[in-house]
Amino acid sequence: MYSVYCSIKTAKELWNSLENKYKTEDAGVKKFIVGKFLDYKMVGAKSVMSQVQEIQIIIHDLLTEVMEINEQFQVAEIIEKFPPMWRDFKNYLKYKRKALKLEELIVRLHIEEDSRTFDSKAY
Repeated sequence: MYSVYCSIKTAKELWNSLENKYKTEDAGVKKFIVGKFLDYKMVGAKSVMSQVQEIQIIIHDLLTEVMEINEQFQVAEIIEKFPPMWRDFKNYLKYKRKALKLEELIVRLHIEEDSRTFDSKAY
């Protein structure tokens, strides 16, 4: 690394050079995390709550990279990612008049998942 930067005369030039190099890598990280968020798909074989937690980790990573995400967008995106078996519940939540907060969505998901687990064991 020294051989690459030894020709730079001032600390300011060195700083600018390093900043330019690592800022482009930083942009790559942001694009990767955004892609991971947009491409995430829920599957029916896994618990919906565990998958929502995975999405929340990705959202946290986005927020850590100083990328703002509106709470309503987060809620809508989580609802859109429900597995096909949850289509009726997804439609129910999508067409509610009152906007859901993220915390309310999580509570409803816990209740719905517990209900589905109980119903499947009953049959």
